[in-house]
Amino acid sequence: MKHPRVLVLTHSLSPVDGVGVYAVQTLRSLAPLCAGIELFIGREHRGVAEDMPRVGVTLYETLPTNHFPFMPLPKLAYVTLSSLPTLVRAAARADVVHSFADYPMGFLAVLVARLARKPVVVSGHGTYSVAPLDMRVHGTLIRWMFRRTDRFLMGARYALDQVERRVRPNGAEVVPYGCVPGDYESWAARGAEPGVPGPYVLCVGEVKERKGYETSLPAFLAAWRRRPEMHYAIVGRFAEDDRYYQGLLRQVREAGAEQHVHFLGNVESAHKVALMRGARAFMLTPKKSAEGGFEAFGLVFLEAGAAGAPVVGVTDSGAVDAITDGSNGFIRDRSDVEGLADALVRLFADDELAERMGRAGRERALGQTWEHAARRVRTIYGELLGGEYVLPEAQRVPARVVAEATP
Repeated sequence: MKHPRVLVLTHSLSPVDGVGVYAVQTLRSLAPLCAGIELFIGREHRGVAEDMPRVGVTLYETLPTNHFPFMPLPKLAYVTLSSLPTLVRAAARADVVHSFADYPMGFLAVLVARLARKPVVVSGHGTYSVAPLDMRVHGTLIRWMFRRTDRFLMGARYALDQVERRVRPNGAEVVPYGCVPGDYESWAARGAEPGVPGPYVLCVGEVKERKGYETSLPAFLAAWRRRPEMHYAIVGRFAEDDRYYQGLLRQVREAGAEQHVHFLGNVESAHKVALMRGARAFMLTPKKSAEGGFEAFGLVFLEAGAAGAPVVGVTDSGAVDAITDGSNGFIRDRSDVEGLADALVRLFADDELAERMGRAGRERALGQTWEHAARRVRTIYGELLGGEYVLPEAQRVPARVVAEATP
């Protein structure tokens, strides 16, 4: 059996965003199954995660882009023209081309692969698989990308549904996001403490409209009025002068809850693990933002479950792929603030319920790992290349099994 050489494009290898987590964690299990991975990223990215694999992966930080995925047309034209010769040569050395990000990185990958006559895979994640469809020129380019890719992968059924309401990508398939359950064991906290008063509800998500804090904060405050010992810890980047953040602060002050709501900003990995392991519950209520952005899966639900925390989320979001209501947590309609508050109160009042749901979340995480996802990706490479590149039957992950893994 031959292992493929792979050209990978991405805009992030950072632990602070979903694309970066997907890239690094997929590479950890994928690199040993390949004959070499050449990875291209922009010069101005957010940094490289500590657990980024170095063996089997050659990193080129040369693309004239930054960490933000979307590019206006002049910038996209410049990036395409200036990078094309280098990327086509890299594609010629590879057996398969794979963009770990959707548009426009996926468009560039498909263009390069077609010029080099190599099969191409695009991994989509959410907003930038849908939002460009409403733009005149970008809409034409992304539709071309969807028609020309050999496989289009998304990490959640909800996210793929959002795409397929508008367009039918060639070779579309759900390959569920995963986690590394061991990364959320007690040792992973490496002596870090939560650093917030308990008992507390935890949220991990940048303080912005798409994360739905205008739902989760009122839900917490409603629960806090009934259980005044509760605290709310929010991990995620925020700007002091941001109007959205300031609006949330006003709600906290008007409720008199300044000592019970804690905006922590970004934290180190060990601190995040300590927070997840110490949380009585995890809550995130994502929504579609005014500009069309949406939470495709909410990987943090799976991570919180791996740490043993019950999870609370809302319908019409990626939470539906991560939560089985009444099993590993609760899922409610976004408009049902009192229902969300009731879910929190139940978890704080019933030790046995919280422990049972935490165990269910842990079991779910054990069955949905990044290794499983990476093996499916490697199986797809074999399906596209055929011949000696096909994995032995015992190592393959069929699409049918992957689809069933998503509730």
